[in-house]
Amino acid sequence: MLEDGDWIVVSDRRGRENLFQLRAGGKLHVTGGSVECDDLIGCEDGTRVRTKKGDVLLVFRAILADYTTLMPRGAQIITPKDAAMIVQWADIYPGASVVEAGIGSGALTLSLLRAVGEDGRVLAFELREEFANCARKNVLGFSPKLAERLELRLGDVHDELRKLSAVDRIVLDLQDPWLALPGASAALRAGGILLAYLPTIRQVDNFVNAILDTAEFGQPEVIETILRPWIADRVRLRPESRITGHTAFLVRARRMGAPPSRRMRESTLGSSVVVGDVEGEAVGLVETPETADF
Repeated sequence: MLEDGDWIVVSDRRGRENLFQLRAGGKLHVTGGSVECDDLIGCEDGTRVRTKKGDVLLVFRAILADYTTLMPRGAQIITPKDAAMIVQWADIYPGASVVEAGIGSGALTLSLLRAVGEDGRVLAFELREEFANCARKNVLGFSPKLAERLELRLGDVHDELRKLSAVDRIVLDLQDPWLALPGASAALRAGGILLAYLPTIRQVDNFVNAILDTAEFGQPEVIETILRPWIADRVRLRPESRITGHTAFLVRARRMGAPPSRRMRESTLGSSVVVGDVEGEAVGLVETPETADF
């Protein structure tokens, strides 16, 4: 049932969609007329309602893709097609510790928060306070429960990354992500994934070459995702005439571990690593953090 405070998407007969929040006593204004919120509260999710002008509207509770596409923006958002690919390609999993640099309006943040689950954490950095405030409001507006998994800091991620360790994933939406490589190298655990969202090919070229110049990451990979929607009704079944073309490239690289030694062996004992001569006794203990320090 639709409840007071729910975010809903209202579609008119031409398929135009608008995002609203249900408020008891309020009124929704669309192209085809207006609807009282009280007439929708208590209805099933996915209901038809007539405006005062007689137009029929379809009303659904907003899903995440609806909300992030139509929510208020401070900065340009990472679209659902790219957010979905980032979650998959960066292997964001339940319980993961994720650092996001450049939170923008919070669109990708919401996808990351969902993916890490109740046991995961997302630490987001943003330089501009107005963007941080917009993102915080959008996350809270969609789900206060998801917001509990988010730590949002104002500041320069290049400096802050050096203070972190054992991070599982780092996602960068920065103009110059190659400047963050030293910090990302220090923060990521061995095998961790670094992913950058880059609108231009010049950024890709600079970032890839910066990765190749260091021995701390594996071979970088580059992809671009193109989404091609289709019109599907009783008369037409064809691609839409206009589509969103290029949005950004995604670049992924994995953090390398410590190089093996010919004369040394490593065996894991709990949260420590015993390092010893191949034919001798253990000669040292090296503490290895198991989880991120945020």
